[in-house]
Amino acid sequence: MSEISKEEVADELTLTLRKPIDFGGEQIHVLELREPTLDELEKFSKEYQKNGHIAGSKFLISLVSGHPAAAIGRIGARDYKAAEEYLANFV
Repeated sequence: MSEISKEEVADELTLTLRKPIDFGGEQIHVLELREPTLDELEKFSKEYQKNGHIAGSKFLISLVSGHPAAAIGRIGARDYKAAEEYLANFV
């Protein structure tokens, strides 16, 4: 296999939300993101092809953070972008 030319990417990322979100009676202050598994990437790919970029990214963030997609849909655009940029390293 070839050497990775990108900078080393952290296995996990703790993303503190700019504005906490309320979901299901609890407040979510942080998203604990991690490297997705191959199965998760396959599910993301199918969601992306079916429903587009934002829906696919929201689905992947949900999978790796453990929070429901409905909760992820409430995060702010800047927090979404930060999560998406981290996960893009693995896609």
